[in-house]
Amino acid sequence: MKTPPPATLRALLTGLLVCAAIVPTARATDPVPPQILNLVAAQRPGTMFVDITYDLVDPDSSTVFILIEATSTGGEPYILPLTPLTGDFGSVAPGTGKKIVWNAWNKWAGNYTETAKVRLIADDTASAIPPPPTTPPTAKLAWIPAGAFNMGGTMVNLTQGFWMDKYEVTQAEFQAVMSSNPSGFSGPNRPVDSVTWAEAVQYCQNLTTSEQAAGRVPTGWSYRLPTEAEWEYACRAGTTTTYSYGNDATAVRLGAYAWFALNSSGSTHDVGLKGSNRWGLYDMMGNVYEWCSDWYGSLPGGNVTDPTGSSSGSGRVMRGGSWTGDSSNCTASFRCSFNPTYRNSSFGFRVVLAPGQ
Repeated sequence: MKTPPPATLRALLTGLLVCAAIVPTARATDPVPPQILNLVAAQRPGTMFVDITYDLVDPDSSTVFILIEATSTGGEPYILPLTPLTGDFGSVAPGTGKKIVWNAWNKWAGNYTETAKVRLIADDTASAIPPPPTTPPTAKLAWIPAGAFNMGGTMVNLTQGFWMDKYEVTQAEFQAVMSSNPSGFSGPNRPVDSVTWAEAVQYCQNLTTSEQAAGRVPTGWSYRLPTEAEWEYACRAGTTTTYSYGNDATAVRLGAYAWFALNSSGSTHDVGLKGSNRWGLYDMMGNVYEWCSDWYGSLPGGNVTDPTGSSSGSGRVMRGGSWTGDSSNCTASFRCSFNPTYRNSSFGFRVVLAPGQ
């Protein structure tokens, strides 16, 4: 797809040159791909803030996923994470006057270069998600549609959509439901850690009871841990790459999406600070490992429908990597297991809301 010429503006104070380019992508069946127009990047005088403004056009999609990447060499590869960011990125509704603010001081204070470029990618894959059957009981839930994917050579068909928490369960949420907090790291917005599998299951049951009493759960639905297949399907968000943001052999972009051993400084961090995947889920890579409902076992191969894992075993499945793990633990396909009675400061979970008990 043709890329328009970049908008080039020389920095006023630091010598940082910020350019902007767009690489729109679209579904193969999409007759009208998304477009980014009037793209401008400018450094504010006297600051390390960069304002990125653009217009987003896509007549056949209600939302488009906007991904931001950068290079310091004037060309490929675009591998540098931009943090922190505020404004119109991630899931964005088409329209004019979109704005993203990049605080370049955080990562680029000493990167005085005149060959830096910022790239915006418009991807409307996420907008192809069928609408949910009901409105979400809380804004913290993202709708995950029914679908199929390849899980380690096993073709998995998930016949029912479900809601999934955009974030790992926080210590404040766990305390409110369970009247306790086992975490080794302290912070209300940090993920609850050091939680056993049984405690995670009990949290889901207690949450279901309280939310049903409040009338916030659809009839016949309940909170529970995701199955391993649901977890990987949601993590991939329609991708087939090593990480949900793409293939990345040396994991140079992973720090924009995950807290892991190289950037965690030896602890968990507040949820939602890193980039989301294309379905709006945060911290699926890193921060804390996440319990799944399944017993751990070999993947069956062939074709399976709505799998729930082995019928028995010695360990429950964990997914997603953690603040202690390396980049290989953060891939979409990484799987491990632990005794469900174990506690560890890298163990946490997130919930799904789905039909059934």
